[in-house]
Amino acid sequence: MDCSVKREVEEGVHESERMHESEGLVHESESEHVHESESEPNLAGNSSGFNISAVYKDETEAYECFCTYAHDNGFSVRKDHHSFWPNSRKIKSKDFVCSKAGFKKSDDHNSGKRKRFIRPVVRTGCPAMVRFVTDEDGYWHVKRFIESHNHELASPADRHLLRSCRNVIEEKAFVLKSMTNAGIRTVDAYAYLAEEVGGCENVGFSKRDAYNLIQKEKRARIEIGDTNSLIQLFKDRQVEDHMFAWDVQYDDQDRLLNFFWVDGRSRIDYECFGDVLIFDTSYRLNKYNFVCAPFVGVNNHWQNILFGVAFLSEETIESFTWLFKVFVRIMGNKYPTTIFTDQDQAMARAIEAALPHTRHRLCQWHIFKKVPSKVSIYNSNNKVRGLFHKCMRWCDSEEVFEEAWNEMIKEGNLHNHEWLQDLYKIRRKWSTAFNKDSFCMGILSTQRSECTNNVCHGISKPTSSLTDCFLGLEKVLMNWRRNEQDEDYKCSQSEIVPVIKNSSILKQAARYYSRRIYSIFEEEFIKAVGEMSIDFVSTDSSKYIVNYIEKKNQNHPWVVHFDATEGNIQCSCKKYETMGLLCSHCLRVFKQLDMAKFPEKYLLLRWSARARQVFYSGYFLNSQRSNNFQSGRGFIFRNQVSRFAYQMSTEAQGNEEAEEFILSSLQDMYKKLYLILGGKKRNQKDVASSQGGTANLKDPLKRRPKGISNARLKSHWEKKKRPKNKKPLVGDNPLEEPSSTQPSSTQMNFSSMPECFSEEYITGIPSCQPGAEYTKLMMDFLSSELEFNEFAM
Repeated sequence: MDCSVKREVEEGVHESERMHESEGLVHESESEHVHESESEPNLAGNSSGFNISAVYKDETEAYECFCTYAHDNGFSVRKDHHSFWPNSRKIKSKDFVCSKAGFKKSDDHNSGKRKRFIRPVVRTGCPAMVRFVTDEDGYWHVKRFIESHNHELASPADRHLLRSCRNVIEEKAFVLKSMTNAGIRTVDAYAYLAEEVGGCENVGFSKRDAYNLIQKEKRARIEIGDTNSLIQLFKDRQVEDHMFAWDVQYDDQDRLLNFFWVDGRSRIDYECFGDVLIFDTSYRLNKYNFVCAPFVGVNNHWQNILFGVAFLSEETIESFTWLFKVFVRIMGNKYPTTIFTDQDQAMARAIEAALPHTRHRLCQWHIFKKVPSKVSIYNSNNKVRGLFHKCMRWCDSEEVFEEAWNEMIKEGNLHNHEWLQDLYKIRRKWSTAFNKDSFCMGILSTQRSECTNNVCHGISKPTSSLTDCFLGLEKVLMNWRRNEQDEDYKCSQSEIVPVIKNSSILKQAARYYSRRIYSIFEEEFIKAVGEMSIDFVSTDSSKYIVNYIEKKNQNHPWVVHFDATEGNIQCSCKKYETMGLLCSHCLRVFKQLDMAKFPEKYLLLRWSARARQVFYSGYFLNSQRSNNFQSGRGFIFRNQVSRFAYQMSTEAQGNEEAEEFILSSLQDMYKKLYLILGGKKRNQKDVASSQGGTANLKDPLKRRPKGISNARLKSHWEKKKRPKNKKPLVGDNPLEEPSSTQPSSTQMNFSSMPECFSEEYITGIPSCQPGAEYTKLMMDFLSSELEFNEFAM
């Protein structure tokens, strides 16, 4: 650096201490690249490309102009010192300098401490700068301009990386936010923008800027704390949807433990289709290691519907008991008929305490996954395997189950097997033979809930906040409802064509059932016509024995009882009792009797294509008045009245006479209602949301353990499985101690580990001294990795 430039740098460093002095003084020894607007008023066409005689109306215009000049010349701009007019906050002068101006402060006092990340040094004491001064009218003029740099300028191909030239404009920011909100990754959204404008250099900002923008939006959502932001969202949703309900549980330190939420549409869906619940807690979707616990059901189109979502900090009896009690209370004390869960002891005890009127069923998929690791003979003896499957789902009665179970125990010599003995004690929870009298829709596992969790897994990350999880689940819920509306539209705008066009029974089913349910019924009808035969008919035609035509000696026949007087029919398979659809055996009897139609009482309302409309109609409310449906009528009644009142208020809005009439009518109506209720005002809230004491709850502790995955929790047997064609590596033995997770200064990439590090190769070399080939390969591998790390740094 020459003397003139050095003196100019020193003057720039101490300039902030001499702001009160005259701004018109300039050193006579300044270099030739220092320009003054007074001495050179007509420099618009000078070689620097920056017009120092121009006048700017404000700071923004001056800064943008100098940034444009800096981008064209290959350097970035940073705002530096400024001064104010006396007794005012109005700017008098301001400096814009090169981003490499000045020097980084030394960290001698922290030299003894080890830092995880050290920023590279980028400042070189560059003297390039421009000083603007303002006049009495507020216009900005160039006072000093230093053009020279002491470092290499960026090439045209790299100028899009200059920091001051990068800016996320509003249009592109909107595209980024919309795509990420739709579930598209930020890197893919940025790649789309780059493809649209012809490359990353034309986007206007870097990939890191895109990530920072999205993270800034996420932080803004939880500015008051993750928990308090979530509760505020609940309150906002409750204002928009009067049937939205939520509840939270917190500890003695006001720290969030568990929470549950459900919107009005889900509560109404529960009244229509809440007879069977699937409850699973296999996924953790957030940075607090909370368990996502959705309540999933099945609608009339055989689609998944959501009855509410809970997040639990711990899977304990207390947490599950609190959740189930809150769920029943919010749903108007209506208990589900059946609930499917995994084999969790805490969950089972909580169901016994909170859902005493509900049949608890276990997921057969989880049991099947455990059997190979628990019962070794299951893997080698096909007869034992077949008998176990029969006990699970192919026994029509308890007697048949006991016979098959005893035969399996005898065949495998499993009389003293503890796991099977424990499984036998809870046989009523997993075997279909003991649940023929309970409605379960033929469901055998929690697969529907796990599919739900898999969808939720795609919208969340291990670093996601609870607020992000809630907003993501709302989007999933909206997509599901959109699919349901599409199916409703198809059912209302199209007619089902039966496979046998002249069959009156199929025509009856096609007019009533939804499209998906009809396809299930049609399969049963085809099976009845083409595969079933009647082996025996009683003299009074009240008892029939039905069996397969070609497999009479291999299957247990089914017994069908029919009462012609009452029109009642019952099969030993109990399919109608468990699923609500007539089985092929009953349909075969109807064909034997040449019945044109089957009794309408066997058309279950929940499978109707118009199930929602019928549930919401006043006819259904009146028809259920004498039945035990008070809790169910409550939500639907309130929803119907709310819609009617909203429609009237919308039509009357703007007409003063109509508005006064509605208000006066409501007052008269309330007085009459007061008298009907016996003069007792009802102040009971629909849901006692835990709003008291939740104003300033603390966020849960971040308890995400190292190595935990968002994926479904695997069973013992799945963990033991090794991927195919995978060579075992050193340290791959599960009995070995885990390696240290302390950070090292040199991180090595083991993805390209050579064959010499394999266990087979090492065992073939004498232990006293490594072979020459082994030593050479190892040294080449280490040297290549060190060169890679040095290049990366």
